[in-house]
Amino acid sequence: MNRALSFIVFLVVALIGVGLAMSLRSAELQREQTEMTGLVSQAVERTNERLATHITLLQATDAMFDATRNAIDQEALARFVRRLESQSRYLGTHGLGFALLIRHGEEARAQSLIRRAYGVVADIGNLPDTPFGAPVVYLEPQNPRNLAALGHDLYSDPSARAAMTAALADGRPHASGPVTLPQEITRAKQPGFLIVLPVFGVRPPDARSDAAMPAVGFVFAPLRAGDFFAATLWNGQPPLELRIYDRDAPEFILFQTEGFATAGGNVTSQAVEVAGRTWVFEGIPLGNHVAQPDIVPAAAMLVSLLVGLALAVAVHAKMRALAAVRQMHQISEQALVERDLMLGEMKHRIKNSIARILAIARQTAHASDSLPAFTDSFFARLQAMASAQDMLTRSHWMRADLRALLHKELQQVFGEDLALVRLSGPEVDLDEHAAQAFGLIFHELATNALKHGRLTEPDGALAVEWQVTEAEGRRHVRLEWCETSDVEVEAPQRTGFGTRLIQASIQGELGGRIERRFEGGGVAIVIEAPVG
Repeated sequence: MNRALSFIVFLVVALIGVGLAMSLRSAELQREQTEMTGLVSQAVERTNERLATHITLLQATDAMFDATRNAIDQEALARFVRRLESQSRYLGTHGLGFALLIRHGEEARAQSLIRRAYGVVADIGNLPDTPFGAPVVYLEPQNPRNLAALGHDLYSDPSARAAMTAALADGRPHASGPVTLPQEITRAKQPGFLIVLPVFGVRPPDARSDAAMPAVGFVFAPLRAGDFFAATLWNGQPPLELRIYDRDAPEFILFQTEGFATAGGNVTSQAVEVAGRTWVFEGIPLGNHVAQPDIVPAAAMLVSLLVGLALAVAVHAKMRALAAVRQMHQISEQALVERDLMLGEMKHRIKNSIARILAIARQTAHASDSLPAFTDSFFARLQAMASAQDMLTRSHWMRADLRALLHKELQQVFGEDLALVRLSGPEVDLDEHAAQAFGLIFHELATNALKHGRLTEPDGALAVEWQVTEAEGRRHVRLEWCETSDVEVEAPQRTGFGTRLIQASIQGELGGRIERRFEGGGVAIVIEAPVG
C-alpha cells in the first residue's frame, strides 16, 4: 500500500511538472515574440522620426526659397545649411540640394548655374529617353563628395525618376528606391536613397519662367543608408539582429547587422510605408538570447521530478522522519545551552573590545590636528582590529595565522598588487589577544611605510621575515620588517601616535620589545614578543 501510494504521488507530481514546463515554454516563446515585436517597432519608430526630420528640412528649404525674393538662391541655400549643421546634426545625409527640371537641349542652363555657383564645369551627360531631365545644380555643404555629384541627372536613375514622378503628381515628399549615390567616390560604398520634394511657384535660378514645365525643380536629400540607420538605430548597436530592405528591391539591403546571417531564431517582420516606399524590417534575437527559452522549462520539469521523488521517499519513510524530528528536538535543546554559553563569552569579549576602541579613539584624537585626519586614522585602526577579529571569528575565536594576518593588513594598505613584498617564516598561531595586537602593529607599520617610505616607487621593496624560538617554556617570535630602496631614509625628528601605538602594543600588551635601525638603503624594524 505504501509503495503504491508513493508511486501515485510521484506520477501526479511528474505530470504536473510536465504541464508546467509546457506552459513555461509557451509563455517564454510568447514573451520573446512580444519583445522582438516591440524592438522591431522601436526600430520602425526611430526610422520614421528621423525621416520626418529630413522631410521637415526639405519642406523648410522649399519655404526658404519661397521667402527669399521668391527665387531659388544658392547663397541662401548655403547659409541655410550652415545654420542647420546638417552633417553633424543629421547623420547619414550628404546635405540638401536642388535639381533643376529642364528639357532636352537645355543642359547649358544647368552647366551655367553650376559654374556660376561653384566655379566648376559639370558634365550633364546624356539625358534619358524621357520628357525632362533633373541635373543637380546646387548641393550643400560644399565638400569633395557633393562637388562630385554636381551635374548628375537624377532623372537618369529609374528609381529616382519614379519618386520624382510621384512627387509631381501629389506635391508631397517621396523616397526613392535603393540607388547608388554619385557621392560614392571611395571604395567603401553604401546603398543610398533620395527624398525629393517638387518646388512650385518660384522663379528658377536663371530667372527663366516657362508655364509648360510641371515644376521649377526638386529639393532633395541624398542619404547613405548604412550611415543613416547606424545613427538612427540605438547609436548603431541594436539590441537585436536586424535587416532592412525595400520590398520592391529586396536584393539591395539597406541595413543589416553583422550577426543577422548566422543568427538563429524566428524572424519577426514588419512592413512600414516610408514616403511612398515600403520598407521591410526583419528582427532576430541576439545570439546570447537564442538558448534561453529551453532552460526554464527543462529546469521546471527537472524540479518537478525531483519534488515527486522526494515526496514519494517521504511517504515511504514517514516513521524515520518522525524519529529524525525527535532527534532534532534534542539537538535544538543542546544548541540553546551552547548559545547561552556563547553569548556570555561574546559579552565579555565585546566589553574588552569597546575598552580598546575608546583608548584608541582618545589617543588618535590627541594626536590628530583635524577631524578628517582623526577620521582617516581612527577608521584605519578600526579596520585593522576588524581584520584580526574576522580571522578569529572564522576560526571560532580560537587562533589566527600570523602570515594570513600580515598579508591581509598589507593588502588593505597597498592594494591587490604585492609583487614587491616578500614574506618568509614558519606557521605561527596567534590567540585572540596577540592577534588583535599584531593586527594593529602590522597596520601601523604598513601605513608608515606608505606615508614615509618609498614602497610605492619602482626601487622600493619590503621583506618581512620571522622565526619562532622556545624560551622558559614559552614560544617567542622574532620578526624583522625591512624596507629597502635606492634612496637614503632619514630617521624622523619626532615620534607620532602610530609609533607610540606600536610600542604600547608590543611592550604593554605583548610584553615584548622593538628596535628600529635607519640604514643607508631603508629602515629595519625588529620585534620580539611571546606568542604562547
